[in-house]
Amino acid sequence: MNTKELKKLNIPRSPGCYQFKGLRGKIIYIGKAADLRSRVSSYWRASANHTPAKKKMLSEIKSIEWIEADTEIEALLLESNLIKKHQPVYNIDMRDDKRFCYIKISTEDEIPGVFITRKIDKAGKYFGPFTAAQAVRETVKAIRKIWPFCTERKIKAKPCFYYQINRCLGPCGNMVEIDEYKREVIAPIIKFLSGNKKQIIKNIEKEIKELTVETHCNASLDKEKRLQHLKYKLLNMQKVLAHTNILSIVEKYAADVVELAKVLSLPKVPERIEGYDISNIFGRAAVGSMVVFKNGEPDKNEYRKFKIKVGPSFAKASADKQGKGKMGDVQMMQEVLERRFNNDWPLPDLIIIDGGKGQLNGALKEIKKANLNIPVIAVSKGAGLRSAAAPDKIFFPGEKKPLELSLASPALHVIKRVRDEAHRFAIKYHQLLRKKKFLK
Repeated sequence: MNTKELKKLNIPRSPGCYQFKGLRGKIIYIGKAADLRSRVSSYWRASANHTPAKKKMLSEIKSIEWIEADTEIEALLLESNLIKKHQPVYNIDMRDDKRFCYIKISTEDEIPGVFITRKIDKAGKYFGPFTAAQAVRETVKAIRKIWPFCTERKIKAKPCFYYQINRCLGPCGNMVEIDEYKREVIAPIIKFLSGNKKQIIKNIEKEIKELTVETHCNASLDKEKRLQHLKYKLLNMQKVLAHTNILSIVEKYAADVVELAKVLSLPKVPERIEGYDISNIFGRAAVGSMVVFKNGEPDKNEYRKFKIKVGPSFAKASADKQGKGKMGDVQMMQEVLERRFNNDWPLPDLIIIDGGKGQLNGALKEIKKANLNIPVIAVSKGAGLRSAAAPDKIFFPGEKKPLELSLASPALHVIKRVRDEAHRFAIKYHQLLRKKKFLK
């Protein structure tokens, strides 16, 4: 398959799933997309930097087929169901089991709910696996807008907070019978996740038709209410599904990473990016964070936190000497990186440090000490500037002046997402340690 042959296919620009086929029409890979034409074409772009496995896959493609979906959510679910059915060789070979997540219906609970998990237990009903965790989170949010499920697991004296904002039907506070909750919420969710949206719509339309005839012959307040409820449910489902963009967001993240590689002149598009930050108060309760982004998306399973061993006396002495505690932060960052490189974890394609030149130089020393060659940058705002509008300064090894990217820059979006997540994760751990110390 080449670009000329690809153009002749006239692939639509709608959401759906594409299937790469090899010899004798065997499906070798299945993917999803918000825009089928754009996604499939991206494999043959000159700027694409494929892994050896993907290059091998592309060399084996003899034909391409696709299945259009009404919405991005349905494309996501369709991909999962098709992969389970066909078990394409490259979907299996390229997978990373640690990244897989599932949507679980907790049928074993007193109140069945909908949850995202990476583990399969002996109880419950599971849908997946899915590789795009962000897409799954957005899908579950959308499902709750259509079928307001409960996450309380057990019946309590009062309904949960989500009942107050119409995101729970109220089984948790006996506002509705469990059997009705299962019939009105859990059963259609299971059908939807199984790819049976058309059957759900057909059932609703059938009941609307029957109630319309009944109310015409023998009107009652209960029948009128039920009819209005069903009409609202149908319109709401179609509206929510049509306006929930999940794959396009994920695809944008992937495109942003490509732009990042261009801006930073990286040797390849970074598949694994690690972000680091330090959090402490004058050296006390000092912690370090490591967050991991894979293909532009956070992989929380790979996050790591470090309790700094450098004592507050060093930070205080440095602060007295420099007027600030920056040197203390530099040594703490070096400790975090030294401990990170002493572990047998996958190496990153790019390291992003929350800090300035000092933190950058400290990171470079540890990378050199570990005999590694990993691109590293540091990102910080000007002194005393932490607002969203303040310009971010990106420091490169060997460069005196930092780079300032436009706030609209896709590359900056990636850098800031990694930096902000490392900052959030570090502060969360720091606050936890302070809380524990206070309780003691």
